[in-house]
Amino acid sequence: MEAFGRSQGQPKTAKIVLIVIFVTLVFLTIIPAFYPLLGYPLYLLKASSPKPSPATAYDSREAELRSSIRISEGEDCDIFSGEWVPNHNAPYYTNTTCWAIHEHQNCMKYGRPDTEFMKWKWKPDGCELPVMNPAQFLEVVRGKSLAFVGDSVGRNQMQSLICLLSRVEYPIDVSQTPDERFKQWKYVTYNFTVAYFWTPHLVKSEEREDNSGPTQTGLFNLYLDEFDERWTTQIEEFNYLIISGGHWFYRPSVFYENHRIVGCHYCLIENVTDFTKFYGYRKAFRPLLKLLTTWKTTKA
Repeated sequence: MEAFGRSQGQPKTAKIVLIVIFVTLVFLTIIPAFYPLLGYPLYLLKASSPKPSPATAYDSREAELRSSIRISEGEDCDIFSGEWVPNHNAPYYTNTTCWAIHEHQNCMKYGRPDTEFMKWKWKPDGCELPVMNPAQFLEVVRGKSLAFVGDSVGRNQMQSLICLLSRVEYPIDVSQTPDERFKQWKYVTYNFTVAYFWTPHLVKSEEREDNSGPTQTGLFNLYLDEFDERWTTQIEEFNYLIISGGHWFYRPSVFYENHRIVGCHYCLIENVTDFTKFYGYRKAFRPLLKLLTTWKTTKA
């Protein structure tokens, strides 16, 4: 009977060992999936003990993060003066690793044979910019919101940001419209919202229906003293705006001020004064700057 009892105990012990091994493997598999920040510096994750007050914790984290992303050779560096240099560590994402890149932007799929064009970085004169750390970025913008406003340059910047941050977290779509030109994404863990508002001329504009213009790229009406309310009515709750605009002003346009035609850029319309593209560009920024200087929000 004793021998029989021992023989019955061995299978039970083996089953328990197998269950423990299985649970351990599941645990080790699930934890990295739900906590991608484990691959980042510990100072972004560690909790202080004893726990400080919320204000002290926030100030401490902000100071620590900002000190870690400061440029290496001083704060007086002009980041706008420099050159593009090879970056052998790039790219940090591709069409196959980031869903935010649209199908028509897939250079590899449609036949571009090289990848060297992706391996560059901006090198300011006199300093070295740190490589973007997505975990640091999301900590800095925790509880805030950022909007890209403008043409496809802004859209591309938003897509690039989403791709870089995808190493930490994927956002959810919280857009208020199905229109792909007005998108909003939210990083739930960080309560951070990023948005894009399409406005190629920054001011109110529309394509004329009478013809496609002398260059067959469209002929546009630009209302240089009127806001484009598709975005100006939406930005009050945003902390940061990144505005881009420029190349759409090269297209033939008819300029309106005070609800009347004052001129155009290469419209070839009889009895309409032809101005350069810089006239519309300069005029369009005036209401934009006026809006920003009177932008009354406690968040910005």
